[in-house]
Amino acid sequence: MTNKIIALSFLLILFNSCTVSKNINTNQTDNSWNAEFEELNGNEKLKFNKQPNSLVYLSSKLTANKGSLKLLTNQEVISNTRKVNHTKLDLNNNLKIQIEGKKANGSFVVKYPIYENKNINIQYNKNIELLALASFLVSYEDFATIPEEQSFTIEGKDIKVRDLYALNLKIANEFISYRNSKNLAVIKSFFDKKFYAQYSNFLLNIDSFPNATIKQGNKYIHEFSSTQEAENFINAFNKFYVEIKFDEFLEKYKPYYEKMIVEVTQNIPKDNFITEMEHFYGKKITHYNLYPSLTLGFSQGFAVGGENMIGNIFACFSKPEKISNPKDLELGFNNEKSLRTVCIHEFGHSFINPAIDKVDSKIIDAKKHLFESIKDKMSQQAYNDWKICLYEHFVRANEVIVARLLNDQQKADGILKDNYQNRSFIYLPQIIEKLEFWYYNEYFDKTYEEKVSEIIQQLK
Repeated sequence: MTNKIIALSFLLILFNSCTVSKNINTNQTDNSWNAEFEELNGNEKLKFNKQPNSLVYLSSKLTANKGSLKLLTNQEVISNTRKVNHTKLDLNNNLKIQIEGKKANGSFVVKYPIYENKNINIQYNKNIELLALASFLVSYEDFATIPEEQSFTIEGKDIKVRDLYALNLKIANEFISYRNSKNLAVIKSFFDKKFYAQYSNFLLNIDSFPNATIKQGNKYIHEFSSTQEAENFINAFNKFYVEIKFDEFLEKYKPYYEKMIVEVTQNIPKDNFITEMEHFYGKKITHYNLYPSLTLGFSQGFAVGGENMIGNIFACFSKPEKISNPKDLELGFNNEKSLRTVCIHEFGHSFINPAIDKVDSKIIDAKKHLFESIKDKMSQQAYNDWKICLYEHFVRANEVIVARLLNDQQKADGILKDNYQNRSFIYLPQIIEKLEFWYYNEYFDKTYEEKVSEIIQQLK
């Protein structure tokens, strides 16, 4: 408790001064403050010490039945044009927030959480690389026998399907002699029980192969029927790693991995969308991780993470154009649109899906008839269930709202138009409208989860 108080005092100093009030009822915490008063004359103040690379996200609701009530930061009046206002204030210097009353009768409520400008960690993971390679080797024939003439058109260009997997096949051919490995056979037996990607979180929470062991408290051990089964799984991968000399492969392909990281790093969103998402949903996450992969099959991707981490594992998005010369590579990760989707859309699922999961199933089922008119279009996009359709609607609403919060109206309009007109997400406009109404009117009265439940009940 003492440490918490010390840390708080370092970042934020709370004090009142020069205030004369009548019948004031106030409640103050480390990141919020609300008060009701018969009359407020003077200033209530908050001071924040300098904290580089951080900001205060100030949310405020001022009500003056009589007199005047203003919110100021460093002597400048903060806009109070909406019922609830949200203002970002950087902490590159000391910051002072004042609530100024002049014979004011009414109330105020403010929240002022501090957000650090978080970076996305971009790195490949050895365990995931071996997992994906094993899966590709197990299914090697399916890819190696793709007809040479099989193709489809993307943006007016004819693309051979086989070319999309050119890098996967190049890597797999390095290990073709191990397709009958006894260790790979054991690994395949686990893939027969579950889709291989379901083991990803478990592998991210153990040491790297070939020295992996089960860590005490690994909460993903539930993927196995017993601890012994989990040990068999790990042992097979440890042995397979040594058998195929996977460390030599990683060294040989080091230029490829370095180029992959460069392509991803150059194309992730530059704006601070993480702060917008955390503030909108009222939830902070410690780590955001991207795990690009060379061994994962073209265009595949899946979410990973837990309570304090949101992550995504993904393969290249575009056809690898240059894969032969380590000094001149184009590996297919150089795709800004796809990486924006991975970051904002896929990260969004980690906030939104749990909120929808909390909604009473009776509420969701009561609106199931709304799925019928778009069922065929949704199924074509692999969304075969009403609840999954709701996930996708709310995630896309998040993309639009985040773009607006970042003052990119053109991007917001484009996302909405594409999803509404081309992808049949016909409930998007009303979801966006109701979420924004909540954010600018009901933010202090309802949680995001409560609003989601209400919106689903009101869908029409």
